[in-house]
Amino acid sequence: MENKDYEEAKRILEKMVLDSPEDPEVSFHLASVNDSMGEETSAIPYYRRAIENGIEGERLEAAYIQLGSSYRCIGEYQYAKDVLSTGMEQFPSNPAMKAFYALTLYNLGEHKNSVSLLLNTLITSSDDEWLKKYDKALKFYGEDLDGVWK
Repeated sequence: MENKDYEEAKRILEKMVLDSPEDPEVSFHLASVNDSMGEETSAIPYYRRAIENGIEGERLEAAYIQLGSSYRCIGEYQYAKDVLSTGMEQFPSNPAMKAFYALTLYNLGEHKNSVSLLLNTLITSSDDEWLKKYDKALKFYGEDLDGVWK
């Protein structure tokens, strides 16, 4: 979408959210448009509203990822961690959620946990033959990143 299309979509969705403030789908779409325009701070309350008003399924999954990512983008790392953690409880097999959570852990200085989670997510979500070939070793090293074996 071009920038003018986002502006038009935003204008329409802002009117719709005024008419239907409890509609989680409208809130989600307005949040997503704001997010796509680089307006994460404006997106956050609409993602929250979408979740609070009962958005479901894949959109709920996306709302957790996008809300967590938006918090991370504006430097609100603890909020990002909390949101993504809640999302991972509900959607434990979502590799994108885990990746955004790992990025947030990095921002919070939890480097070992971040690398370990990214490595495990890569191993478990990839069909790459080379990763499969070395998955036992990578899992082992991922559990003890500082280990030295002589």
